[in-house]
Amino acid sequence: MTVHIQDSPALAYRRAGEAHDLAALAATLSEDVVFHSPLSATAEFRGKEQAVQLFSVVFDVLSDLRYHSDVGDDRTRALTATARLGDREIHEAAMVEVGEDGLLREITLWIRPLPALTALMAALGPGLARAAGRPAVSLLVAAAVKPLAAMTALGDRTLVPLVTRAR
Repeated sequence: MTVHIQDSPALAYRRAGEAHDLAALAATLSEDVVFHSPLSATAEFRGKEQAVQLFSVVFDVLSDLRYHSDVGDDRTRALTATARLGDREIHEAAMVEVGEDGLLREITLWIRPLPALTALMAALGPGLARAAGRPAVSLLVAAAVKPLAAMTALGDRTLVPLVTRAR
């Protein structure tokens, strides 16, 4: 069976994300949804409650989310998007899997470039710790990830041009 894009659960997810509409986004998720983070191989958000908590923090730090591609079939869709984190442009690719109930049951996200990914980690980590009721952990997370974000930004500006310029 082919699903027309206007009928796709991925379309509802995309529209909710672009509008930063947390209630509409929650309506696209199954109760046992799993979100695989682009920040860590061990970071998964399991269940609708955790996923909605994640997206509430994401919506606080990202702006101008725009989807550009949506390809696949009625069960698996690949989405591409751009967003802004302050003055940084973020490129995102996501694979969403639709369950038998027509709701999203799995979301796997990839982000590039590396300086944007580490800046996103620095922006999200403390907010996620606070949202989880662990304010002291938010300070530890901020102290750990901000230097990484600064190093990748510096490397991108100064070192990458040195190794990619024509000789």
